[in-house]
Amino acid sequence: MRISITLILILVALSSVAGGAAQEGAVEGTFVPTDATAQVFAIQEGKVIAMTHAGEQGGTFRLPLAAGTYTILVSSPVSSYPIRLDDVVVKAGATTMLPPLLIMPGSGKAVLEGRIIPPLRDSEVKLIHEGRESAASRVDQEGRYEFRGLPAGTYEVRASAPGHAEDMTPVVIPENQRVQQTAVLLPIVATDGVDWAAGKVRATGVGSPPKDGVNAGAVRAMTQRAALADAQRNLLRTVEQIKVDGSRTVGTVMRSRTGAERIQGFLKGYTIVRERELEDGRIEIILELPLTGPAGLSRYIAE
Repeated sequence: MRISITLILILVALSSVAGGAAQEGAVEGTFVPTDATAQVFAIQEGKVIAMTHAGEQGGTFRLPLAAGTYTILVSSPVSSYPIRLDDVVVKAGATTMLPPLLIMPGSGKAVLEGRIIPPLRDSEVKLIHEGRESAASRVDQEGRYEFRGLPAGTYEVRASAPGHAEDMTPVVIPENQRVQQTAVLLPIVATDGVDWAAGKVRATGVGSPPKDGVNAGAVRAMTQRAALADAQRNLLRTVEQIKVDGSRTVGTVMRSRTGAERIQGFLKGYTIVRERELEDGRIEIILELPLTGPAGLSRYIAE
């Protein structure tokens, strides 16, 4: 009796394994030229489902995948332009053959390389030139990316990942030079005073008029200074609460001397976006700072 039960359990287990294996399919492809190498990504809803370093076996690759519809992205270090294949259907137990993938070298000789902080699996880096996307790449496990064969010019580097604020910064690439550019992706976490949609951090300050003012002009100037000082304090408190990654905030970064100096430099770049006098003579001031971009918080964390 025990032998029969054991045999039944083994057969059930084998059936489950076989059923699970039958649900898996794959995509296969070949590079032209056959000595080209590249990273191949399978993407669903903006997330990387699977990835492989391909091309070391005669220019061919195979990527096992569950049944479904994918975007296949092929990124080669010798080519500025990735290959993107949308709506690639993978069926259970079957292999989807991709058309030959032509890896074309870039037209220039400059190189742009860098890192995304923190290194996120679904990070993507786009290179914008003259208002159009000229190249794109996924990062490796350490958050590194590289574009080769670039012509000289002014570009915009856009780094993005699901659940994080997009980072954008201009970069000038000289002819035949190697340029480095680091991007910081801030996690989107609800924080008072932070408008992630607009990419801004704001703080309000209120100043009360002094009781011993000499004249109206002096009273107003002193009230303005008090409002500005209050807004600056509130701006610092807000910035300190912004998450840098899963375990650190800007306040954590400021614990080091260099980190504190960088963030203090960032805070000095505020813009007064609103000033108004309240009915009781007090003055209200609203300050604003960018979260990303050339003068954004992400730049000061990346340094």
